[in-house]
Amino acid sequence: MQPEFIIVGQGICGTWLSYYLQKVNKSFLVIDNNQPNTSSRIAAGIINPVTGRRIVKTWMIDEFIPFIKEAYNKLGSNLGITAISQKNIIDFFPSPFMRESFLKRFAEDSSYLQHPEDDEIFKTHFNYEFGYGEIVPAFTAHLETIL
Repeated sequence: MQPEFIIVGQGICGTWLSYYLQKVNKSFLVIDNNQPNTSSRIAAGIINPVTGRRIVKTWMIDEFIPFIKEAYNKLGSNLGITAISQKNIIDFFPSPFMRESFLKRFAEDSSYLQHPEDDEIFKTHFNYEFGYGEIVPAFTAHLETIL
């Protein structure tokens, strides 16, 4: 039997494409070299709702988060694995400028941002002169397990 689709590469895109083709009962063949250092295999899998020096919301993140949570949880359930975990990102400010940028953005729109009440909590473990902020929620896609 000839497959309806041939997917070249079993990276994150090839994985999702094969998953969705399977859901609609389409036949496919995946061809992959299974190399250890491909971009999908070495990617951190971090889904960060804010981006850049200006700490702006990632494009369409409000729509994206519910989708990724549902999609990765369904994929994980299908594979019998944990495909995604929610994490917070601790952003240690490298300069007064970055601290001010964070605080300015926090005052304008605190979506996905938290400013700690106790700025000293990590001082016994880290050296951070200019404080820190938190990005909440962020996610880690467990690509090493998914692929």
